[in-house]
Amino acid sequence: MIDWKGAYTILLTAYKEDGGIDGDAMRSSVDFVIESGVHGVVALGSYGENPYLRQEEKKEVFDTVIDQVNGRVPVIAGTGEVSTPMTKDLTGYALDAGADATMIALPVYWGLQEEDVIGHYLSVASAVDIPIFLYNIPSCTHLELKPEIVARLSEHENIVGIKESINDLEQIGAVVKTTTQPFYTFVGMSRLMLDVLKLGGRGCFDPVSNTLPEVIVGIYEAFKAGDMKKADELQEVLTEHSAITRPGRPANVAARKELMRLMGIPISSKVREPLPQLTDEQKRLIRENAEKAGLIDAAL
Repeated sequence: MIDWKGAYTILLTAYKEDGGIDGDAMRSSVDFVIESGVHGVVALGSYGENPYLRQEEKKEVFDTVIDQVNGRVPVIAGTGEVSTPMTKDLTGYALDAGADATMIALPVYWGLQEEDVIGHYLSVASAVDIPIFLYNIPSCTHLELKPEIVARLSEHENIVGIKESINDLEQIGAVVKTTTQPFYTFVGMSRLMLDVLKLGGRGCFDPVSNTLPEVIVGIYEAFKAGDMKKADELQEVLTEHSAITRPGRPANVAARKELMRLMGIPISSKVREPLPQLTDEQKRLIRENAEKAGLIDAAL
């Protein structure tokens, strides 16, 4: 039984020039974050561009990540799809491929009622015997997993936790208090990790640890050690770091890849259409910010 906790990196999906999956680049990013101390990785979260990949590409990403991790840390596979049967199929593939758990966002298209949501998750959880993390991201799914829904779902033995990509700390605290059995609440933004840990949460699933893993891991470890002064100091470092990619908005995924590339991780900033690509000016500003922060050598 895995004790789910800490800083989990949402891995970014790398592409070759021809648009195919760049497995070598993904292997490099896996090694970088694990060697930097992260507690686990997530393949095909939102920043992993899950909705934009073909089924065979998703399976290729799972296979590549699981193989490269090689048991060093837990692997969570993002298997949410637009229908319950498709979600079952991809979740089953992740199980067979060796994933330690899956993370399932709500289907996006037609509006769903509360009972539809509950039925969807319970159907998948009953069909595939693998730990499942719910994924609450109402900005994308347009439907929020309220604490009362999460509490009902937490009664299923295979539904073990949730990633909360919301800013409402009161609601996250309510989830921590009302869920049953061992249930692990993570936040989707590392800037809120310390606040969520104080509420009884377990950590974060976040893409920022692709470029600042040691700081995010350090926040978690300082909190567990009771060193709140250090945790607060590291949280300030994280806040400053987050500003580096700000000029890349709304191309947020491409901007994170570009910072990784500048830091020496062999990944292109390319993202899958129709996601926005970075302009040359945005790339220039991100480089300028990275230089000022001391992340890269200005001479390079």
